Amino acid sequence: NRLSAQGQPGFTLIEMAIVMLIMGLLLGSLLIPLSAQVENERRRTTQKSLATIQDALLGFAIAHKRLPCPDTDGDGRENGPPCSNSEGEIPWANLGVSRWDGWNRPLRYRVDNNFSATIPNPADTTSGLSVLDWANSALTVANPDAPVAIVFSCGPDGIPNGENDADGSANVSSNCTNPGAPNAVYLQNTPIANSFDDILIFLSKNTLLSKLVSAGQWP
Repeated sequence: NRLSAQGQPGFTLIEMAIVMLIMGLLLGSLLIPLSAQVENERRRTTQKSLATIQDALLGFAIAHKRLPCPDTDGDGRENGPPCSNSEGEIPWANLGVSRWDGWNRPLRYRVDNNFSATIPNPADTTSGLSVLDWANSALTVANPDAPVAIVFSCGPDGIPNGENDADGSANVSSNCTNPGAPNAVYLQNTPIANSFDDILIFLSKNTLLSKLVSAGQWP
């Protein structure tokens, strides 16, 4: 080894390279869990937002005896009634909730047409909204007892995976929208690497009616 100016042994280039390699490995091992923690926190934030929105939808229904229309022009207010479109962004200004998911993209909202004008009696769904898992097993039943509302985030990639684009177009848009005409099929599943990362909740007809009955707002 070379001697330093004070006569003490110094580090060779090989030793310095080994030290830098070890430091790089240590930093890498720290950064990977940190990245995973950030993604997990964003997912938890999104799930909390969806739960808050579900509560807000119930409160809106109690106050107005109907569910709100989607926001289709980005101003946070419902476009209707009657609804200009059955799917769009959540009407966050009307509901008093956050517009964004954990990745700072707008949350999407779909409503049964029969429940956006007034709570019907009999309370039959007509839009045929359906929620499936990744294996195409039904998580909900058909009309007249289908879900009355669906809210979802497109997750980390911002692309509506599977059927959560609610149209017939290819899933390529990272702003959680597609230009095609909405269908009625949506997916809810645990994350699947490189395949599915959306986060979805649905409001069942019976949950809504239970809250309305308790509040004396239906029938």
